[in-house]
Amino acid sequence: MKVAVACEGMGVSPHAAQCASFTCYTVEKGIITDCRNLPNMAVGSHAAAQLVKDLGFDALITGGIDMDMANELCYAGIEVVAGVEGTAREVAEAYLSHTLLGAAELCHATQEEADPEDHDIDAAFDRIYRDLEAAV
Repeated sequence: MKVAVACEGMGVSPHAAQCASFTCYTVEKGIITDCRNLPNMAVGSHAAAQLVKDLGFDALITGGIDMDMANELCYAGIEVVAGVEGTAREVAEAYLSHTLLGAAELCHATQEEADPEDHDIDAAFDRIYRDLEAAV
């Protein structure tokens, strides 16, 4: 597995396409086995997304990302995790241990349309919540 963290220095960048570099982690059996720093020479979100895709990453962790870049990565099968703060190493380890707090996985934004039955279930829960609020 390969995980990229969009960085400004040692910390997570507030924007993936405009980050100074990507800290690139190779993970084997849940353990980081290699770490490299790749300067971001890309200009714009499409070029940055293409760089991440070309290098074969499985996930990108960032503070922020525009939806065009997120969608392009998601369509390519790359997990996008945004809303993250901290050092690159801390967030990579938290991601691997499934303890990354405050993160939002954005790939659901590009999934196929939900099953029609899901809409029925959502509507039922909406009615229940409205009824409960009205009773209070």
